[in-house]
Amino acid sequence: MELNYKFIENGHSKTLMLLHGFLQSHKSMLAMAKHLSDLRNIILVDLPGFGASKSVGHDYNMKDVTYGLKDILVQLDIERVDVLGYSMGGRTALAFSLEHKACVSALYLESASPGLEDKDQRNERYKIDIKRHDSMISDYPSFIKEWEDLPLFKSQKALDPVAFKRQSEERLSQDAHEAADSLLKYGTSVQPSYWSRLTELDFPVYIIVGEKDQKFVDIARSMSERMKGATLIIVESCGHNIHLENFKLFIELIRKRLK
Repeated sequence: MELNYKFIENGHSKTLMLLHGFLQSHKSMLAMAKHLSDLRNIILVDLPGFGASKSVGHDYNMKDVTYGLKDILVQLDIERVDVLGYSMGGRTALAFSLEHKACVSALYLESASPGLEDKDQRNERYKIDIKRHDSMISDYPSFIKEWEDLPLFKSQKALDPVAFKRQSEERLSQDAHEAADSLLKYGTSVQPSYWSRLTELDFPVYIIVGEKDQKFVDIARSMSERMKGATLIIVESCGHNIHLENFKLFIELIRKRLK
């Protein structure tokens, strides 16, 4: 699968791949790339359905997405990368790390999940995703407003108005049909559950969550219990999107571990 990407070559021996969240594109990770580019070459990717990477008309699943990421490394003649993913990008980063272990040196998961282990939960989530899919296509601006009002993003209401507006504008800039299609191709309800495979990862894994995001704190704790070598980092006074809510602290956390 062909994915749009931007490669920032800084002359380093190591490279970091950044994967964005739902309703975003590689542009949402540009600020992060700027503050990490003195330590790594950077690969910024548009995941399927976002930015310039298409979803509609393509028959694919999460595993195919991971092969699209691997193809980027092949094109750039890069053997191994550190991978950092936020939310949807974190799910994808974890999938990539499990499907292509030899390509990963370290994994940074920000507010990410290995999927849904319970079949009934997956079925219920799929029903929700179908409704979201239809809502996005019928009235995308209204969907975005409802999305931003989810409890998951409650803590973002305290953001600087300029930062919140910038995030809303990027969400609104996405193609509604493409974004909706992606939800049913590699969303949480249809991707494989990777819970049983977490013990396979034998490189450094950093699980990062905001303390106000209780759902993902619980997920992160469960993940770290199954991955004895993983490092769990719970960031105070933050919700789901840590790098947006406290950018400076998040960058410091990552830089400390990249050095």
